[in-house]
Amino acid sequence: MELTTEFRLTDGVPAAHELELARPLYRLDPLGRDFPAEGQALQALGPVVPVEFPDRVVAWAVTRRSVADALQTHPDVRKSPEYWQAYQDGLIPEHWPLLQFLTTPTMLIMDGADHTRLRQPIQRAFTARRVEALRSRVEEVARDLLDTLALSEPGSVIDLRATYAFQLPLTVICELYGVDDPEMRRQLAVDTGLLLSSATPPEARMGAQASIFGTMSRLIGLRRATPGPDLTTALIGEFEDGALSEEELAGTLFLMLVAGHETTQNLISNVITRLLEHPEQLARLLDGSLGENPFPGVVEEGLRYDPPAAGTMFLYAARDVQIAGVTIRAGEPVLLHNAALGRDDDVFPNPHAFIADRADARGHRSFGHGPHHCLGAPLARLEAQVALRALFERFTVTAAEPLDTVGRVTSLSSNAPVRVPVYLRER
Repeated sequence: MELTTEFRLTDGVPAAHELELARPLYRLDPLGRDFPAEGQALQALGPVVPVEFPDRVVAWAVTRRSVADALQTHPDVRKSPEYWQAYQDGLIPEHWPLLQFLTTPTMLIMDGADHTRLRQPIQRAFTARRVEALRSRVEEVARDLLDTLALSEPGSVIDLRATYAFQLPLTVICELYGVDDPEMRRQLAVDTGLLLSSATPPEARMGAQASIFGTMSRLIGLRRATPGPDLTTALIGEFEDGALSEEELAGTLFLMLVAGHETTQNLISNVITRLLEHPEQLARLLDGSLGENPFPGVVEEGLRYDPPAAGTMFLYAARDVQIAGVTIRAGEPVLLHNAALGRDDDVFPNPHAFIADRADARGHRSFGHGPHHCLGAPLARLEAQVALRALFERFTVTAAEPLDTVGRVTSLSSNAPVRVPVYLRER
């Protein structure tokens, strides 16, 4: 994607102090066709840029890591939409693609004591030690999925996104939360895809949203009737103790089950794609040149180079905030453009190159920063590391078609190829 009149809304670039949210400089691509190119185009306009989403929703886009870090820890910046003036004024359409994630009562949109109250029950379940204890089960899931793929007709094209990158994190997160019913898992996956796609018609999106919360309600009912050693049962216990409301209980399950498989699916799909596009780096990964276990490093580079979520939505100014020469007025929303932050040349040398053993890759912000840093990061890292190692150590993997022509997921937030078509041959 080029910086063309299709997306660029002005010819010139005003000085930072002249920028206003009411006069956006750039229209974000509603189809999400090339987030890295979009991030590069925004960086050329400045560290803080007024942009327009579909339905004329406007926000400030942050393109530099130093500014993003400062805002995520700023005392006058919040996560709650009660500080979003346009939303409070009823100016955001109810069918807007991202509205569900910005208004459902979860820790994602909470501040202060409420944020801590919703975060703590999940935090206890996702400590590094507890996640590491899941390694053997994640390895077993990966092995079972690869056993199935090994039975495929020789020479057949296999879509690793659908058959592997999707199935592994979905299986793990559903087991953690006690989603045992295969039909419930299937419906959850279908509804998540509809909810996250910017191509979904408004009525279908609203239907998917209702269906997901219907699934959450059924899950809560099942676990209340038959408690188990799962996180849904644990969260119900928090509700019974008065720590969570019924709405917050459903919202927390929604956040963890949707985010818990979609972003990891994207991460695994992206890294497989990049390694196949860089066969010399894949060869070094497998021959020991990059160390005994280079997969943690390549996962971090994947997170930097291709953030599974293109942006962190939204932050809000509780009071006027002066930053990078720009005034963000009270009530205005801020988007942290992860694809731009991961390719910030103030932080990463040669930022547009995929380098499997990049030393500073972990400086990305794909899991956020500050008090809202993603709790699921240790699990996502573990799943991706296990998935990649199991795949490439067992099979010789080659692309079945040029992967740069496959196309990307149609979304304002999800960043991944729609398919990863390959040939597999056991080593």
